[in-house]
Amino acid sequence: MHDAAASPSTGGVDHLVGRDADLGRIVSLLVNKDAGSALLVSGEAGVGKTELLDAVAHTASEAGMYVLRAAGVQFEADVSYSALNQALLPLTDLFDNLSSTHQDAIKVALGLRVGAPPERLLLSNAALALLQARVAKDPVLLVVDDLQWVDRASAAVFGFIARRLTSNPISFLGASRTQTGSFFERSGLPQLELPPLDEDASTRLVDSRFPGLAPAVRRRVLETAQGNPLALLELPGALRAGQRGARETLPYVLPLSQRLQSLFVSRVQNLPTGTRYLLLVATLDGTGDISTLHAAARESGGEVDLEDLAPAEHDQLVSLDTSSRGLVFRHPLISSAVVEISTSSERRAAHRALGRVLSDPERRAWHLGEAAFEPDEQVAVQLEQHARRILNRGDAVAAIAALTRAADLSPVATDRARRLTEAAYIGADATGSLRSASELLEDARRVDPYQRRSLHFAAAAVQLLLNSDGDVRTAHRLLAGAIAEGKHGYDATNVALTDALHLLLLLCFYGGSPEMWEPFH
Repeated sequence: MHDAAASPSTGGVDHLVGRDADLGRIVSLLVNKDAGSALLVSGEAGVGKTELLDAVAHTASEAGMYVLRAAGVQFEADVSYSALNQALLPLTDLFDNLSSTHQDAIKVALGLRVGAPPERLLLSNAALALLQARVAKDPVLLVVDDLQWVDRASAAVFGFIARRLTSNPISFLGASRTQTGSFFERSGLPQLELPPLDEDASTRLVDSRFPGLAPAVRRRVLETAQGNPLALLELPGALRAGQRGARETLPYVLPLSQRLQSLFVSRVQNLPTGTRYLLLVATLDGTGDISTLHAAARESGGEVDLEDLAPAEHDQLVSLDTSSRGLVFRHPLISSAVVEISTSSERRAAHRALGRVLSDPERRAWHLGEAAFEPDEQVAVQLEQHARRILNRGDAVAAIAALTRAADLSPVATDRARRLTEAAYIGADATGSLRSASELLEDARRVDPYQRRSLHFAAAAVQLLLNSDGDVRTAHRLLAGAIAEGKHGYDATNVALTDALHLLLLLCFYGGSPEMWEPFH
């Protein structure tokens, strides 16, 4: 698969964001020069090399150059001359300009004639002579993408051509992934490292494709993508509409689209089991703290130790920050890939280990909640307390998620219904997510019909009523009745009571009728 910064190229250059300087440098070096030159572009997967090559090819074509294209294919790396076939097949009408010896070599290499394999130097000279024959009409630009997957035989010919262009108006532009081996010999050729986009360009790219993305979600996408154009365009698309609008909580690790999976999952899936376990723990922990990793490794019963990180370090997926003694992922999308290829049981085991070794009560509660797969009231209580703490910090969406998870883990129906009802109330009151609040209320009613008498149920129902037909009098009657019938004893420390009284006060104020104040007083 080719790297891409956006959807398939439209043939123009106006869709590129943040690459003007790179494009200008390449065009000035390669396009319409009396003497040819070569340039190798490298960059991480998804950084936009293919889009940049497309833009250069379009500019060269507009300037009157004849552009030849080829690309390495991962599953054709063992097929000799497969890439050379792509590049030179459009020039078959010029074969007659070659000597018979060169013709035979080219035709056999491209699979157009059966014969003994041509000698490498003879074929390389024949390919160069063919390009020189085309130069009689127009200058030539040969563009080869994904050099890391070009077969050995083609790579040798391309390398030969790239080093012999100074006397011809022929230019060579190749691209490959950073830190990836290939058969193409790079030494002695000019190289350009394509960096990630800066923050301004990253923001413009995301806003151009997802203008309605909530600011907090945009920040999360920018932090995760780290200037990788493909990630900037694919990560929001892998989210649900409610998550993009910040009406639903985002997952701890953003999910990968199919295109991102194909780029990053392959880097992780062949690592040893112990290595993947430690990377999963590090991802779910999120701090990179080595002592936490060490403690979690001990929870494996001796099956894993920190030495298992070595394969990931050798593959340059992670590194150890010597100043902070923390584990650092080379790119956040690698940690996303770690989660993507893990099984549910592996994730539960990692969460369970973290829940046992962490001292922070909020983080411990969250990990234990993620580790549980059957009702557990002790964990549910911790999650409920966690929800209240984060609600006090203003994160209503995360509080709803924690309460909903606490409800899932509640062994007793009344506790489950109570937690669902409180989640519904928060949703209706703090986030305005009326549809999900209504669904949570209905779930609570089905679990425990008596929950309809609770103050949070009544307050949530009133919020939904006011946002549907706006019937203030009916809402007032419903809430005042629930307060009057409640068994709260008018305890000032009862949060549900104080919330209900505050809402009733607002109803009395907006109702504009003196009799509505009587039950309030």
